Amino acid sequence: MSRLSNSAKGIEETSIGCMDGRDVQLPRAIHVLSVGPVDFGSKVHDVLLDGPNSRLSIAPDYRELWAIPKQDSIQVAILHDTLSSFELEDASRFIRRRWPHARILVLRSGEGFLEDALYDERVALTAAPEVLLAAIGRLAGGWQKCPHNREGTE
Repeated sequence: MSRLSNSAKGIEETSIGCMDGRDVQLPRAIHVLSVGPVDFGSKVHDVLLDGPNSRLSIAPDYRELWAIPKQDSIQVAILHDTLSSFELEDASRFIRRRWPHARILVLRSGEGFLEDALYDERVALTAAPEVLLAAIGRLAGGWQKCPHNREGTE
């Protein structure tokens, strides 16, 4: 009951007014692509559980990117540190060509590993899950945590 009442606190009056079905807007779902080991994909999956509507595809290495249909709309691609510099560059270039609107987030420590034009943001491997989720949100264009998961409302 308390969770229901806490969720109801976040409902705005204008939201109630559109519940008649004419003007309902659901949160925009984003498609995240994780390129790296499957256990890293599991970490990304766990982080995405705190966000609204998401879909996750995992490519264990950069060659597996060919298996993902070109028609898939990828909003954020996350490249992992286990890829070599060569693989990071090839994966970034491939993603830029196949999904030109996708934003690229690299999880890696250190500098000088990739040209700035080949990625949009970098997060340290040791970053907290909240930092990774915030970076995904920025790159996805304002996608945020569910209102009921915001601090201070639970």
